[in-house]
Amino acid sequence: MKLRENEKVDLKDTIENKISTHLNKYWAEEGIVVRDLEARTVGDWITNEISFLAGFAIWFREKEKDGEIDLSNLISNAIGEDVSASGEIDFNKERFEMLNGLTSNTLATLRDMSPAGKIAYRSLDVAVIKGLSEGDDEYATKMKGRTLPNQKPWWKFW
Repeated sequence: MKLRENEKVDLKDTIENKISTHLNKYWAEEGIVVRDLEARTVGDWITNEISFLAGFAIWFREKEKDGEIDLSNLISNAIGEDVSASGEIDFNKERFEMLNGLTSNTLATLRDMSPAGKIAYRSLDVAVIKGLSEGDDEYATKMKGRTLPNQKPWWKFW
């Protein structure tokens, strides 16, 4: 991983001091951390979990401003014209709280280290656009019109 020295120190601190609390809270059943270790090793599970959480954390960090989510770029790219949009997203951010002290560079690096992080990051974009298109026919028509000439699904276009 390409991280600065201080980022490496912060990441090491996060893993050493916060990962066990996180695993016990989200992976434990009756006080015992449980995972199918035949499908993946412990290292793979932890790597994917950190990458997955980093995908969510960086998405919120990029889009959250003054307590609201700025969706302007996302929606503008989807419909092909400049719009100003913000909103609130009901999401359990506590799950990735352990990564809050890490830099955006570290989060992006962690997100990109496995498909899980990239999927988490992109899934929030898809969820917002899907919700918007289901709630507003005008946006849905614009997104459809923008993607049909290219014969690509809308989630691959932008």
